[in-house]
Amino acid sequence: NAPGGSFKKTRGSGGGLRRSAKMSNMVATTAVLYGAVYPAAAYVLFRLVRFYLVERGDPWFWGDFGLGAPKSHRIIHFVLKCGALIFANIPNDARRVLIGALKKIPGMSDMSALDFDFENYDRIMEAPTVARGAKAIGMKRLSEWLYRPRHFSTIESEYTHPYCRPILYIPGIKIKPFYPARCAEFEWIARIEAATSAIRDEFLKVSETNPTAVGTYLVPEDMKTTVQGWRTLFLVNPQGKQMEENQKMVPKTWEILNSIPGFIPSNMTMFSVLSPGAEIASHAGLTNAAVRIHLPIIVPEPAKSVIRVGPKVRTWEQGKILAFNDAYDHQVWNFGTQTRVVLFFDVWHPDLTKEDLEVILKSWANIKDSMGKVADQYERMSKKMIEADECEKDDWLITEKPKST
Repeated sequence: NAPGGSFKKTRGSGGGLRRSAKMSNMVATTAVLYGAVYPAAAYVLFRLVRFYLVERGDPWFWGDFGLGAPKSHRIIHFVLKCGALIFANIPNDARRVLIGALKKIPGMSDMSALDFDFENYDRIMEAPTVARGAKAIGMKRLSEWLYRPRHFSTIESEYTHPYCRPILYIPGIKIKPFYPARCAEFEWIARIEAATSAIRDEFLKVSETNPTAVGTYLVPEDMKTTVQGWRTLFLVNPQGKQMEENQKMVPKTWEILNSIPGFIPSNMTMFSVLSPGAEIASHAGLTNAAVRIHLPIIVPEPAKSVIRVGPKVRTWEQGKILAFNDAYDHQVWNFGTQTRVVLFFDVWHPDLTKEDLEVILKSWANIKDSMGKVADQYERMSKKMIEADECEKDDWLITEKPKST
């Protein structure tokens, strides 16, 4: 009996141990689920719901309408944000593989969004000023802006404003719609204003000898839509391509621009021509890290050429620099009967230090390089449009008041 009884006792002890181990595993699994997995899932769900509630109702769409986007385009913008949410949160190597696969799908190889350089955009965070600004608004990576712009733009800080909605936002930079005339940040203003006559003469010479070079503005987002009444002579196109033929037509102007401290030669640079009665609809620029400079070279009716930047409104005065941050939603009108022409270029924001720019310039160059294919396509489409344009110079460059009848 003793051996049999001992055998039964051993079996009973083994079963109890197994049940005890199983119970321990269940308790551990439950603890993990309730202590980590469920809270993490709940947090992710909370973030997704908040993302939907905040970004789905965003009134902004930089593609066409600025702050006046209709419902259909708000939906498109939200879908684009969802795409950015996915791409921005995929590890870099996996993202490159995914993008490579997507480009092999017919019809997707020409999608410019697939060429965007997420890595270099996020790398700008290494600049000290940018890092401090990101921490102040709770931004972990710059690419968060691509899918949470409404969230960040509505945070109250000296770096944000609900009307400040650039394509590429960079935190840590104090923003304001306009800069005062002859502001201390730009000591070169008086020198450039003194060159107004020389710059105007070069533009007028081009308008006489090669008027077709001044073409109707082609919206870069779709490369199909034009803005009637707005013509441009690009020295650098919207994606950053150097328009060397045009630069050679205005050599003194290009030399002056390159002498300006902080001039950004890879940002859109042009002569902007606005015809009588024309309007440039609500839109925002590429980045808040740049300050947009207008040198008005032909403004025959100052009170009738108007620009709104965010909540502020100004007019141009011939030969007087107008400096503003075009990251704000802005809009332009020519209510007059004569043409307004300005030289249009960017300089780096004065809040950026030398150390910041060492980081930013390298990443910025790489971001611009990633737009190379799109820049070439834009150039081809612009030339095709110019070739089809039958307007004569006298149709768009009106510098005299119409004769009364």
